[in-house]
This record gives sequence, structure tokens and C-alpha cells, in this order.
Amino acid sequence: MASEPGECAPALPNGSWEGSKFPPKADLRKMMAQSPVPILAPGMVDMASMGGDEPARQAIAVLEAFNVALASEDVEGLGSLFCAKQAYWKDQLALTYHLRTFYTPGVIAAGLLETKNLRQLAGGFQLDTDARFIPATPDLQFIDASFNFETLSPAATCSGRLLLLPLKTDSIVEWKIWILGTKLENLGVQSEDESLLQSPQRQLHALERFETDAFIVGGGNAAVALAARLKALNVDCVMAERNPRVGDNWALRYDALRFHVPTSFCELPYMLYDKQLQTPNYLRKNDLADQVRRYVEAFNLNVITSAEIMQTRQLPDKRWCIEFHTPSGTRTVVAKHPVQATGIGSQKPYVPHIAGEQLYKGINMHSSLYKNPAQLVAQGVSSVLIIGSANTAFDVLEDCHAAGLRTTMVARSPTYVLPVEYVCDKRSLGAYDYGVALARGLCRNLASQEPERYTALAKAGFAVHDSAHPDTALMHNLIERGCGHYVDVGGTALLAEGKAAVIGGVEPVGYTETGLRFSDGSTADADAVVWCTGFADSDASTTVPDILKTSLPVDATWGIDEEGKIRGIWKRHQHVDNYWVMGGYTQQHRWHSRTVALQIKAELEGVLPPAYRETPRA
Repeated sequence: MASEPGECAPALPNGSWEGSKFPPKADLRKMMAQSPVPILAPGMVDMASMGGDEPARQAIAVLEAFNVALASEDVEGLGSLFCAKQAYWKDQLALTYHLRTFYTPGVIAAGLLETKNLRQLAGGFQLDTDARFIPATPDLQFIDASFNFETLSPAATCSGRLLLLPLKTDSIVEWKIWILGTKLENLGVQSEDESLLQSPQRQLHALERFETDAFIVGGGNAAVALAARLKALNVDCVMAERNPRVGDNWALRYDALRFHVPTSFCELPYMLYDKQLQTPNYLRKNDLADQVRRYVEAFNLNVITSAEIMQTRQLPDKRWCIEFHTPSGTRTVVAKHPVQATGIGSQKPYVPHIAGEQLYKGINMHSSLYKNPAQLVAQGVSSVLIIGSANTAFDVLEDCHAAGLRTTMVARSPTYVLPVEYVCDKRSLGAYDYGVALARGLCRNLASQEPERYTALAKAGFAVHDSAHPDTALMHNLIERGCGHYVDVGGTALLAEGKAAVIGGVEPVGYTETGLRFSDGSTADADAVVWCTGFADSDASTTVPDILKTSLPVDATWGIDEEGKIRGIWKRHQHVDNYWVMGGYTQQHRWHSRTVALQIKAELEGVLPPAYRETPRA
């Protein structure tokens, strides 16, 4: 039986939490500048010698030396296997039961020795598949190898990734560890079992009160991916979606919405998109919505729709009491693990406050309210000012232009434009696994081969930064700014060819009766203004009161910490037990749904160790 609402106690007596500054933000571009991708001397590696089983032979030799040093607790010997100038150990739950990155050989070696004892490493690291030699760029070649290992505390199977760089000493080339990655694959108490996805849904429609292991607030991609992962781990889970149908988070958005990445980037766990939607097509909003609905139906996931959270409180036994309203009345759930999966930067539309809004006689809206050009034409609109120059702004630009409206884009600051071909390049796709700096280097290399690609765009008045510009880094835009870039699927041609107008380098500072006034004193007239200026709610530590109707000292989310890790999501928070944030972009939904699900399963089974938060001294 669920607890009565009166048994719940407020999470914080004073209810005054207004957002966390922990962990403090770091700057990704500064970190990359301090540790640039290594540049190897020409001729360092004889390419002809790296065929056959030579990469595997080198990887096995490094792993054997690694295992010997690890078993004998030889911290100096272990550290000597890493590149002295630049080395990383990235762990995802395998040894730290947290998301951590360690730097420098001494710190890495000390951390490995400490955590291997905590986790009781069973044996050593064993090569999993044949290693590959990767000639990434003319200045960078490395060996890429996968390995596996097991731990006893708790019992778990783990995997790893090893990137080896060639370093020359006294005319001898030695392969050293550049990046070591370790990842929890499965817990001994329960491996992922896809057959469990076919078990029936719970019958919840008549229950005013019920209990569950995990209660996910949200019903979009992040939520359904986690719900499926949990079900495959035999964890009971219920989602609460605010819209009438799952998938409405996509279906109710503007008609021209499309993803600017290949379909393969958007796959959810256990289910692929239909073949006709695969690359080179780009998913439309209805494709995304239909896939979420198909996913929930195929795997019998538990979801309650038209749900509005009324209050959330934590019980003395650490369970959570959540009241929510539906058209059938108010209901209560007691859950061991609440999950906030309501999107990162998608709830609070942001429009800059400028003077004289009451003066403007035209149509004025944020892009979240824009549906299609017909909506504007029906109100007598023939010209549109589009404020912004990122993905949504270009979608709206193309949509309005195609409908015959006079369109003008206001690009307030330089925009990073990344051709979709770069994203689809096989080397770039691999780079997301290796690290953000390598992805950046590969894109720079591609841009350097076509320096005139965006010359016409710049001449049209659009301040463009291509991938060769020193300030550009896609991951900076994705995980720190959440804006400021355009993955070019063709929209820039409208501006470069003069088919649509652009006003660049100015800020809107006020309205006029017929349009906008800008920071340089100029004005522009239009029948409608569409603000493609993003959202202001990327930090869950400030949105918890609005979404969960409570006040919790949760960690700050989004942006990066001093280790280069995204803050606050997919991992345990410092001061709140059994609360999770699930989000990110579509690839992260697929990947980190397992990260969150494994931690929830381990806690439910009583085998989740404390998060290893220390950084040992070298």
C-alpha cells in the first residue's frame, strides 16, 4: 500500500533552495587549449608495418605490462605506461561507481590502484577484439583496442577502451596509453534481458495510490529510453507525461522541425528506425513522435499521460511521495527513485526584454509558439524577422521562405556553421567516442581543405565561424551554451544566394510600431517577429521547484566540471539521495540510459557502493 500523503515530510524545512553552484563550472575550450590533441612528428610510425596483427600485438604487450603493475601495486611502473605529457583515465561506473576523469600518469596510477582494491578486480584487463590502427589525421595516428574485465565488489562485468600513442625514445618507438576508458556493462545480480521488455504493462488506470521502484517525470526520448533499460533489468518503472500522448513533445512543435543529424544518431535502445528513415534522410517531428509511441507500445512501458505534478516529498525511509493530477483526479505514487526527464533547456522560452513591446502592431512570438507559415499568413503576414541564427532559426527561415514570405534573419553574433557532411564523416563519428578534442581536430582538418566554403555567406553579411576558427568546438555549443551553432543541411544557401536577407552584428534594443530598432540605430520593418532565442532552463537545480513542486539541494546541471564531465545528470547528487536527472541529446539518451539504470538497479539490490569522489595524489 502507498503511504498516505500526511506521512510525507518536506525535503527541506525552509523550502528556500534556489539552485546549486556545485560543482563549479569549468571552461571546455580553455581545457582543450591547455591539453591540445597531440601532434606527432612526421614519419613517427611506419604505416606499412601496422597491418595484420601488429596493432593487437602492441596492445597486448601494453595490457600485459599494465596487469603486472596493477597486481604488484607498482604505482611508478603503472604510471610509466601512460603518456607523460597527456594522459586520461575516464571511468563510467566500473571502478569509481561514478562518472570521473583523471589526468596525469601519477594520479591515474594512484586512482587505479585504490579503486581496483575497492572493487576487488578479478584478474586483469584482457584484449576483447582485434586492435585497430587509426590514421586519424596526418599528424595523429593511434591504436584503438577494446578489453574486458570483472570485479567482485560488486560482482560485475566491465569493458574498456585503450588508445595508444607512439612515442619515440632513443630512436625506439614505444606505444604508451593516451586514453584509458573503463565502463560497467552488467551487474552480477542482473544482466540486461531484452525478453523482459515483452512482459505486460501494469494496470494503473484505476489506482489512486500505487508504488513503484522508479517514477520518471517526462515521456520523451530520454524518459522512454530509461524506462526500457530499467524494464530490461527487471526494475518496475512508471512514467508521467504532461501531454495527452507520449511523443507530443515532438508532435506539438513547429511543422518544419527536423533533426540536423543522421537518423542513426537518434536510435533508442533495442529498436531501430524503419529502413526508409535511415540516412541520408533527416527525421521530421512526426517521425520522432511516432517512434516514441511505437517504442512505448512495443515494450509495454508504463505511462500515465496528462499528468501534472502537484508536490514531491521525501519520506524518512528515503522513498519519495509524489502527488500528481490527471483528468480523472489527484493520484499519489510512492517511489524509491524519482527521475527528472523533462528536457535540458526546453521548458522556459527565452525572449530578451527590450523596450517598447506595446508599440509593435505586428505578430510577436517565441519559436515555441510558431507552427507554420500558414499560421502567419492567416493573420495577414507577408514579411518576417527571424531573431537568431542557430538550427531552429534556419528551419523557420527555410519554412517561411518556401511559403513566399519575405524573410530576414537577424544574426546578432558570429555563428558556428558546421556542414552536416562533417558530422557524417566516418572519422568524425568515431571521434565522439575518443573525446571532444579529437572531434574538434578532425572538423578543423576538414574545414582547412575547403576554406572558401562560406565566403559568399560572409559577404552577404552573416558573420560565420567555420570549423577552422580557433574559437569553435561543437561540444562547447552543445553542452555549455546549448546554442550558437548551425549544422548546415542547406539553409545557408538562402542567405549566400540573396534569396533571404540577413542583418548581422546588431542587437535588437527596442520595438517600433512596424518592427524592431537595433543597437546601431537602424530599424527593420516586418509583419511578424519570431524569436528563435532558445530556452532559459538548462539547470535542474533551478527548475526542480517548477517541475517537481519541491525544493531540493540538487547539483547544478549542464555545463562541465573541472574534469570535463557534464554536471548533474546521469549520476548521484551530493546532497539528495536517489534522485536522478536523465537528459541530454539523442545519442546521450541511448548511452546514458544504461548508466542511470545500472545505478538504480544496484541501489535497489543493495550493491551500489559509495561514489568514489576522491582525487588521489600522485
